[in-house]
Amino acid sequence: MTTHPSRQQSAVKPFEIEFSADAARLAEVRHALQAWLAEVPVDPNAAYDIALAVGEACTNAVEHGHRGDGGTVRITAVLTETHVHTVVTDKGRWTAPDPDSDQSRGRGMDIMRALSSEFEVSTSAAGTVVDMRFARP
Repeated sequence: MTTHPSRQQSAVKPFEIEFSADAARLAEVRHALQAWLAEVPVDPNAAYDIALAVGEACTNAVEHGHRGDGGTVRITAVLTETHVHTVVTDKGRWTAPDPDSDQSRGRGMDIMRALSSEFEVSTSAAGTVVDMRFARP
């Protein structure tokens, strides 16, 4: 027996956006992702979790990867039969946060790990890739 994606799933175009690594752009990017998630067959609670986790990855890319260097961040999201697969890529150089900084911050990686069903971060001289999959119930 061969299974085929539903017409609705096959009609869903991937989400792709590239934006300047500027904190002022984060809200706009988050809203664009939320609009895409509202159009795909994903539970609203799962959509919230996806937007939160991807937003955390983008914030990390801006704050720790680029730090105002004029670089870009790229997000892709694809709907599969079982998951929403997201990838956040930057070409910056990761800088660890200042240990004397606000101790109430620094929970982004834990949030991403907790909300996604699969989570992987790859860093190299070329930048950082945050690859997350979110199970579709």
